[in-house]
Amino acid sequence: MPNRDERILDAAEKLFYDRGFDGVGVDEIGAAAGVSGSAIYRHFHGKSEILAALFDRAIDALQVSVAGPRRDPTAELELLIRSFATFAAKNRQLAGIWEREHRSLTEPYQRPYQRRLRSYLARWTQCFEALYPESSGDELRAAIRAVQVLLLSDSTRPIMADHADPTTELLVAMAMHSLSALQGVPTP
Repeated sequence: MPNRDERILDAAEKLFYDRGFDGVGVDEIGAAAGVSGSAIYRHFHGKSEILAALFDRAIDALQVSVAGPRRDPTAELELLIRSFATFAAKNRQLAGIWEREHRSLTEPYQRPYQRRLRSYLARWTQCFEALYPESSGDELRAAIRAVQVLLLSDSTRPIMADHADPTTELLVAMAMHSLSALQGVPTP
């Protein structure tokens, strides 16, 4: 049985995914978690801290999934893309919230989250720099973001009744093929 913090986070994850961060109140999170709204404040300072904890869940899951870097940049790219796609497929609600609600995260939670995100993205940047040395930093940042948005795209759309199999392999293949565009992009 999950502890109370986990029940609160699980309830918030479902509600934030279904209705958005701004569309949910603390009392609703409490009711869904089986506690009173005021009891939530014994565990979290408020809704923003709950969102920050969900973002930490996302970053933790992504960092664990990639373990140590690969020496071969092509193998590293495959690992980064596949682990990101797998994260989005296995954590559909969390991935959808992470993609849609990043602007809702406020201080004092924004700065620590941004540090953790930069640390995770540094690995992507190093890999892309090794594979596409002719591309500018702006091109690489745009490519990384585009690939990640593509891989998250299935988690941000409503679940269809006939949507039993996530399209992970299709999204991985599309992401890998899309990067061939970097080969032909002239640097400024």
